[in-house]
Amino acid sequence: MTTNMIAILGWGSLIWKPQNLQYIGNWETGGPVLPLEFSRITKERPLTIILDPENGVACPTRVAQSAQSNLADAIRDLMQREGTTEERIGYVELQGNQSSLQMYPEQIKVDETIRRWCKDNQVSAAIWTAIPPNFSERLGIKFSVNSAIEYLKTLPESAQASGLEYFRKTPAEIQTPLRQRVAMEWSEAA
Repeated sequence: MTTNMIAILGWGSLIWKPQNLQYIGNWETGGPVLPLEFSRITKERPLTIILDPENGVACPTRVAQSAQSNLADAIRDLMQREGTTEERIGYVELQGNQSSLQMYPEQIKVDETIRRWCKDNQVSAAIWTAIPPNFSERLGIKFSVNSAIEYLKTLPESAQASGLEYFRKTPAEIQTPLRQRVAMEWSEAA
């Protein structure tokens, strides 16, 4: 990795379905270890993996080099891919000690971990999806492995199949308590 590199951090569909995201090379292992869990419900997927400081467990992430040389352009690129707003894209930039938390303090606080990773890997900046968990908000119950399994079991067959496919496609090195339980309940998700 080069000093002027802007790293894109990924752990979910960004890796296997980058769509219009501009990056160089392949997604590589070796990204920072971050607290992840399948605790967000979206329109497309019943449960997606996101940063979750409460329910997440330490998982390795993947990294790709942004094709953008300017941090604002790289953020805009990821924002468009994710179909989200700027406050839901996290970033750190070593020069000037900048972080998205300075503007968006409600973001999940992983900036110091990522900043250390950038320094250790000679990366000038890193960006990531900073969309929060919403399982409890959407369903009105606290997230747990059992409540997530029950939720998956109540889904229509096509939605359940879509959710299980997401678990299957998530990189194998990302192991969470829910993923392990899903693999026990549904062999096709392993």
